[in-house]
Amino acid sequence: MPWNNLPDSPSDASTDSFTGVRAGSPVSPPTFAPPAPPYGPPPAVTPAMATQRTTRRRPRFGLGVVTGVAVSAVLAAGTLAVVDTGASPAPAPSVAVSGDAASNDTDLASFSSVGDLVESARPSVVSIHQTVTQRDPFGNVQEGIGAGTGFVLSADGYIVTNSHVVAEGDDTVVEFDDGSTEPAEIVAQSVAQDLAVLKVDRTGLTPLPVGNSDDLRLGDRLVAIGYALDLNGEPSVTTGVLSATDRSLTEPGGQQLVNLLQTDTAINPGNSGGPLLNEQGEVIGINTAIAGQAQNIGFAIAITQAEPIIAELRAGTVPETAFLGIASQPSTTSTPGAEIVEVTPGSAAAEAGLEVGDVVTEIDGDDIDGPEAVGVVIAGHRPDDDVSITVERAGQSVGLDAQLGSRPN
Repeated sequence: MPWNNLPDSPSDASTDSFTGVRAGSPVSPPTFAPPAPPYGPPPAVTPAMATQRTTRRRPRFGLGVVTGVAVSAVLAAGTLAVVDTGASPAPAPSVAVSGDAASNDTDLASFSSVGDLVESARPSVVSIHQTVTQRDPFGNVQEGIGAGTGFVLSADGYIVTNSHVVAEGDDTVVEFDDGSTEPAEIVAQSVAQDLAVLKVDRTGLTPLPVGNSDDLRLGDRLVAIGYALDLNGEPSVTTGVLSATDRSLTEPGGQQLVNLLQTDTAINPGNSGGPLLNEQGEVIGINTAIAGQAQNIGFAIAITQAEPIIAELRAGTVPETAFLGIASQPSTTSTPGAEIVEVTPGSAAAEAGLEVGDVVTEIDGDDIDGPEAVGVVIAGHRPDDDVSITVERAGQSVGLDAQLGSRPN
């Protein structure tokens, strides 16, 4: 799949996140409430090697999605709460991942069991903690601990995770499989593509080998390793298969993610940013979200589309996002499409003459059957690309041309 077929910005997303599975019947809004994680304070930052521990019309989902970062906070009643954040991916220039991200000397054909695979991968999978401030239901400000997962990108201390794992907190700490911890610097993160690269002051790390997600076939066996619910002790390991590719979904805030891998491998809060591995122990996806109203439907960012973005983030550059500049909802008229409810002043949409009330029916020859289709099509473009847009306005079909802008990260 092309690297640039990534989701559009939130302003081009639907204002209605619950449009149902494209090929099925509509669903009602779910409750975004993953299980509350029973964990305590963050690990203390200690010196290195410290104490040891024991077609383009793709299927789209509109059902409830929960991103997998776990956050605990002591509320007024003394209970634990889980919140989540998300982001929508977008395009970046193609750059090859440099360094030794795939320089693992492990014989990838030697794994005779999942246990052998996990034993090889464990030193490269890390847990990530941040101090997070949030409000309880009574409006009181409380401090909690956000937890997620990441994996080693290179021997010299670069770590990959989801942006939503580190976007909301401070004092980032990486904990390794041996129990040692290091403070981490956020080198760069792309909220739009839900990816982040961290740096710790340590060398001699073991990077995970990187596979090719484009080579996957439906039914291929997969393994997820991560710190689900931030439970104490060892990481959680789950297995499953590749259920589908090229999935698109809408997160609770209306943000869109596209070109995702779908798997029945169990993914839970705290798994975000962790690796999804093939049978050779190679990273083929980055675990990102789960469908909140379904069972055994998890989503991961395909590694092949993520590699050039990760390379830019490692270099400290945040890729720009193609931006049209509309918010839309399913058409309320007899014409199927995306009905514009807001136009961002000064945006490509505004310059092209798009108006509130217009129903977008076609972009660059692709039929638009709803708001999510707008995001998918715009995702296939870069800033400064020219696109042709057809709208229905007052019962008439109107053609407009727009030059896409870029949205700051």
